[in-house]
Amino acid sequence: MDTKITKSNVKSAIKDDKAHMDYLKRDVLDDQKKGGKYKDINQTADEKHISKLAGDVRADQSFISKHMHKTK
Repeated sequence: MDTKITKSNVKSAIKDDKAHMDYLKRDVLDDQKKGGKYKDINQTADEKHISKLAGDVRADQSFISKHMHKTK
């Protein structure tokens, strides 16, 4: 979806990405338990999506460190 990250939405974006990663991790575990015809395909797709979201979180945290300096 590639939402533009700004100072006003960066923390919400990180929270949303982490929640989505948690959901996908639970989905992978469910796929492992249930098995089924498409188990490996579904797991691989979920794991790739988790990796992408983790990259998004790292990029968002980098954005915070570069653009949101706390002043004393």
